[in-house]
Amino acid sequence: MRRGVEIPRKITFIASFWGLLAKPVDVWSVLEKLAGDRDVVGQVRWVVEGVQSWGYEIPLRVLAGIVAQKTGLDPRRLMNEAVAEISTRLVPTDCALEFLKKARERGRVAILSNTPCRCFIQHFLVTYGVEVDGLFTSDVLLRRKPLRPVFRYVLGKMGAQPHEAVYVGDGEADLGAMGVGLFTIMVGRGGGHASFQNLCELNRWIDEELK
Repeated sequence: MRRGVEIPRKITFIASFWGLLAKPVDVWSVLEKLAGDRDVVGQVRWVVEGVQSWGYEIPLRVLAGIVAQKTGLDPRRLMNEAVAEISTRLVPTDCALEFLKKARERGRVAILSNTPCRCFIQHFLVTYGVEVDGLFTSDVLLRRKPLRPVFRYVLGKMGAQPHEAVYVGDGEADLGAMGVGLFTIMVGRGGGHASFQNLCELNRWIDEELK
């Protein structure tokens, strides 16, 4: 971990979701399973990932509609089945629930996620009895991290200035937080102002540094 940047005691934590708080689920493999047509899903995936590389999001309802149209399935049923299947696979990462609890005791917590459906995160929060102060997802914003306007939007909605907030992430897209002046903590990789091997280690640091 790298130190040297002072952070406030009462802060707004902004955290990523997939990989950080919940173990990743391969949405495309679920769609392949439900649609029964690997080639069609592969073609759709190629187009969608190209769009995402420009910082735009295509919501799950649109993905399901496209796949359904090409395979003759009912789009609403495909969407519902995909949501149900993925929701059952949501599992917290080690120490994730403890991190959310500690963070909320010391300020406010928002989740910012690149995800095709905020419904997954809502299901996770309800299932594990977790409350957050803000939920921001790319399927609603139609923009994805690492675009700087995404981070600025969350700060504005949370009523926080960059020096009053900490961003916690685990992927390359999360490093976009540094571009708007957020103190950025990376978990499981380097590149931020501070880095930890896992959330358990981060939790110990919170106990020591944010008493």
